[in-house]
Amino acid sequence: MSKWTSLLDYIGSHRDIVVLLSGGLDSSFLTYACFKAKSNVVAVTFSSPLMPKKEVEDAALVAKDFGIKHFVINSDDLSVSEVRHNYHRRCYFCRKHRDYLVKKWMDGCFASKNFVIMDGATDSDFSEYRPGLEAAEEDRVLHPLREMGFKKEEIRKLAREFGLSFWDKPSSPCLATRFPYGTTLNEEDLTRVAKAEEYLISLGFRNVRVRSYQRSVAVVEVSPNDVEKVWAIKDDVKSALFELGFLVVAVDLEGHKSGKMDYILKGRRGA
Repeated sequence: MSKWTSLLDYIGSHRDIVVLLSGGLDSSFLTYACFKAKSNVVAVTFSSPLMPKKEVEDAALVAKDFGIKHFVINSDDLSVSEVRHNYHRRCYFCRKHRDYLVKKWMDGCFASKNFVIMDGATDSDFSEYRPGLEAAEEDRVLHPLREMGFKKEEIRKLAREFGLSFWDKPSSPCLATRFPYGTTLNEEDLTRVAKAEEYLISLGFRNVRVRSYQRSVAVVEVSPNDVEKVWAIKDDVKSALFELGFLVVAVDLEGHKSGKMDYILKGRRGA
């Protein structure tokens, strides 16, 4: 039996489902699978200062395309001290906060107590440092993609084969990852970083990060093959980011690589 068929059977074995739809590839793929399994499913997206607004918009479009009821829960993640101070295990506390909010929302919306919560965590995610998944396990959130052994590239490949519009969407971790651990986060700085990345994406760059190692300092990361391209328009990029309030703008010559803030935490370069 294929993983896809097994996934549909797994989802179909649950009568009522709340799927946590972030708008990214994995959770969007899971939402599509719920649609195909014909389960009683609703999608929930968190709106937070830690997320670019476009992610919420993308999630709404995914739910609309599959005819799934979609709800947005406002999550003031910065009200959680460990998140606001960008503690190295902030994801654990953020996830606990969000799981609490969605369960409270479910209690107020549904008479049925049969609803289960599912997220888009994959088998690949469990091989990385993900404190948020520890919280999800504690809160009994189900991970169908992980249960069926799906890795990220398998999901991308299947999404492309199925003709799903989001098949090539780059990953977009929360905006807190743009700041060193221990930095006190605020909405103004988060928004500035988000707008800087939106600008670069509008120029055609895809894997984009704007790291702010110190307040008002922007370090632009793009795919290694695009470093020369962004350097060629450095004056335009500098002007645009200055207008957003950055005082220093630089380009990371290594290009985009996930987990760069962990280098600082560990005191060494990544592999």
